[in-house]
Amino acid sequence: MVRKMLSAILLFALAGCASGTAALPEQEAAESDTAEFLKSLNFEDGIEVVTSIFHRFPMQYATTKGLDGSPQIRPLEFKFEEDGVLYFDTVDFYTSYKEMSEYPYIQICIGDQETMSYLRVGGKVNFTTDPDVIARCFEESPVLTSQFGENRNHVIGYYLTEAWAEFSTFHPDLQNHRYTLTNSFDE
Repeated sequence: MVRKMLSAILLFALAGCASGTAALPEQEAAESDTAEFLKSLNFEDGIEVVTSIFHRFPMQYATTKGLDGSPQIRPLEFKFEEDGVLYFDTVDFYTSYKEMSEYPYIQICIGDQETMSYLRVGGKVNFTTDPDVIARCFEESPVLTSQFGENRNHVIGYYLTEAWAEFSTFHPDLQNHRYTLTNSFDE
């Protein structure tokens, strides 16, 4: 009898979690932390919104046009922003480098299920082998440093021109925003 009651309680608890009606205290805290973070952003400043969200969610996903013409998606790590310019990196033997060389446009997406919000960023890829940019990419990324250490000759930096961003949400306390992220490299 006790065993049946425990089974029923366990099934009820699992059903509540699966339906979204019950959440663990840690989940509730994380949800409110993310919502509070998003509500604290200065939505009048597009570059600040983008960089803050990139730092909060360090793994982004990017799409490129594949060499075969089909869309490709992969994880990406934002490196830094300077004077309104968003910087990333790639490696000269990666497929993504070849794809971006052939078709130099990219879109990046970050989603947060708890707040029903997402950020999309797009723009034209411009490659640079500037040693200061490469050094800064390494400074900003333990992952890059662990993968390549001091072997920097294959790492290529890139920045976005023609950049735009779109913050979309279904959260009742937030609003949608669209930004043009013009920088000094735009013509």
